Amino acid sequence: MSAPRKGALKEVQAKAGKPAPAQEKRPGFAPETWFPAPVWSRHVPDHERINAHILSVLEELEANDRAITRSNVGGWHSAADLHLRPELSEIRRIIGNACAGCATHLSFDFDRFELIFQEMWLNRNGPGDFNKAHVHPNSILSGAYYAKVPPLCGNIEFYDPVRERVMSTFPVKERTRANTQAMEYKGKEGLLLIFPGWLQHSVQPNRSEESRVSISFNMGFRKKAG
Repeated sequence: MSAPRKGALKEVQAKAGKPAPAQEKRPGFAPETWFPAPVWSRHVPDHERINAHILSVLEELEANDRAITRSNVGGWHSAADLHLRPELSEIRRIIGNACAGCATHLSFDFDRFELIFQEMWLNRNGPGDFNKAHVHPNSILSGAYYAKVPPLCGNIEFYDPVRERVMSTFPVKERTRANTQAMEYKGKEGLLLIFPGWLQHSVQPNRSEESRVSISFNMGFRKKAG
């Protein structure tokens, strides 16, 4: 057997990354997805009426309650006990039912445990306000409902939770769900987003002249009585 010609190994290595011929793209040759980072979205019916009520509650809260600061830079952040207030029972019910559907998708054990609200709060981000990248510790599901969304008011951005992936990035022709390191959702009035509390996210600065208003929440669980 003759020795490989000079440079043959490099040539083989160079060819290793070329797309497979059509005959090699066999059916079933596809990845299985493990360790997903799901984001659920739905549009709430009759949101115009619901949002008008939420904005009236916000006006009352801002007039009478002190704001707190968490991930927000600027803006107004209510206390996190709004799930206990009867005037917000309708949106609490809508959010709770939607979260139950998400938990079912995750095979949550509803026979022995039940979902509970840990926190719910109102956010008002005025011009220039934003939210730093953060997670919601000890929350199995978190989310946001949009009550007022002017144009250019800032998208919510989610980040790849697999930090080790940055050690082996590679050039891509286009960003897809399989290779992206960040993903944005544009807020819309009546939009409800739900995601795992461990999924890091931020809110971009509000570039409009009006405020964006949303309700955020955290869900936990407890063992059923008896």
